[in-house]
Amino acid sequence: MQQQDILPIDLIVVNLYPFQATIANPDSSLSDAIENIDIGGPTMLRAAAKNHQDVTVIVDPLDYASIIDQIKQFGGTQLDLRYQLACKTFSHTAQYDGAIANYLSKRSTPEQSPKQFSEKH
Repeated sequence: MQQQDILPIDLIVVNLYPFQATIANPDSSLSDAIENIDIGGPTMLRAAAKNHQDVTVIVDPLDYASIIDQIKQFGGTQLDLRYQLACKTFSHTAQYDGAIANYLSKRSTPEQSPKQFSEKH
């Protein structure tokens, strides 16, 4: 990074593909659902959350104001906020993956269908 004069990433904001909204539409097909499974977004989110010591990760627009306030006040975010956001991120991606697993499982035969994941957020 230093050789190429690349600055480290310290903020990641990701809005995942709208899988839940897609499957909520009664006219959506399996193909529509599959197309709306985000693969890169969760990967970036998890990587950023894992590295919350140095990276602020954002999955909820409702957090923008508190993050902006900290950046204005401190020039960046504080570790306790980054930790809270990392926890929120892991919960968010787990819920997202659970929704995918539940949807696909419901389309399986009963003997093929694994146990349902919690849809709690």
